[in-house]
Amino acid sequence: MGAGKSRNTMHLSKQSQLLSFVRERGQASRGEIAQALSLDKKTVSGLVEELAGQSLVRKAGFRDSKAGRRQELLAIHGSHSCFIGVDLGATHIIGILTDLNAVVLDRIFFEIRPGLPVDLILSQIKSIAHRLLSSDKATAPVKSVGICVPGFVNSEKGISLIAENIPGWKDIRIKDILEGELDRPVEVDDCSRAFGRAERWLGEGKKAGNFLLLDLGYGIGMAVFIHGELYTGSGNKSGEIGHTMVKLDGPECTCGNRGCLETLASGQGIARQAAHDIREGRSAVLAGLTHGNAEAVTAQDVAVAASMGDTYAAKLLREAGAFIGAALANAVNLLNPSLVVIGGGLASAGRVLLDGIQESLDRYTMMGIVDDLRIELSRLGPDGSALGSALLAMEHVFSP
Repeated sequence: MGAGKSRNTMHLSKQSQLLSFVRERGQASRGEIAQALSLDKKTVSGLVEELAGQSLVRKAGFRDSKAGRRQELLAIHGSHSCFIGVDLGATHIIGILTDLNAVVLDRIFFEIRPGLPVDLILSQIKSIAHRLLSSDKATAPVKSVGICVPGFVNSEKGISLIAENIPGWKDIRIKDILEGELDRPVEVDDCSRAFGRAERWLGEGKKAGNFLLLDLGYGIGMAVFIHGELYTGSGNKSGEIGHTMVKLDGPECTCGNRGCLETLASGQGIARQAAHDIREGRSAVLAGLTHGNAEAVTAQDVAVAASMGDTYAAKLLREAGAFIGAALANAVNLLNPSLVVIGGGLASAGRVLLDGIQESLDRYTMMGIVDDLRIELSRLGPDGSALGSALLAMEHVFSP
């Protein structure tokens, strides 16, 4: 690498570090930037002038200082550019449009029926992306698109290798497909890791170096952060807590093994058990909620029945929580994080499920480890993975 190219690379790295620091802080003064990045104030002023000229940073008022001089504050210029984030789940597609501050400007939701053909799912993803590209709520041109999909992903090539909960979804070259369709750069990642990225940038993980994001939904996934960095594993397949065994010789899983956590405690696992027990006549409340159609029952129905005082539904949720807590205890014993964030649609099932998780954590974690562990519910809502996808799309702005 030539000296000129090396200097340019270092300069771009300093710009990205400055932007990342301001983004993470929300607002920052030149002095705070200089101290945090170990740069002199003249260099910081030059970088700020350049970034302001590109409309990437803006003035954000003043703060009084102890020295008596008011400090000018800087913030990210949200209307510099827009980004699209798409979350493909087993039962839904969520598409969002955000500005550079990750403020959601527009949102589209589409429910996926079980067994929907792959080509129709791809067609709907394209349709949602096109609608967001032409949204009248955009404050700037869309620069890039991020999409997350369940299962194993080759992020470098943008290939969705397999999504076990979407029939027929295998080796989908989703980056190539969408870049050809949308004429924008497209980044691809796993849904749980996208959710974790949103927690790291915007949620509970902002102040935690070592934390786990437990993604409870139709399936169960995890994102692992070590020293603030996402750990993906040597083959980009980390975080598959849903396929850890929690019951020897348990129900057969879609992965081919038996007794995986997903088969017993995911949204689909809870619904499968509830359907069996409705047919056995074990819950009149659930039978009433589904009008006698056991196959139509969902984990949300089970949560509703539990809130209505149905002891069977409460028992089912508590057992699911116990399995989740046991698997989580193994991860906590292994990694010793300071924080576990619980999110996903199933996390809203209520206290019964969460109490089951906590009881197993207390029972199965090593002495003292759980005492230093903080458990928090995600506050990002149902758009956590879509937000993480949008952040993936804008990551190149903030990362050296």
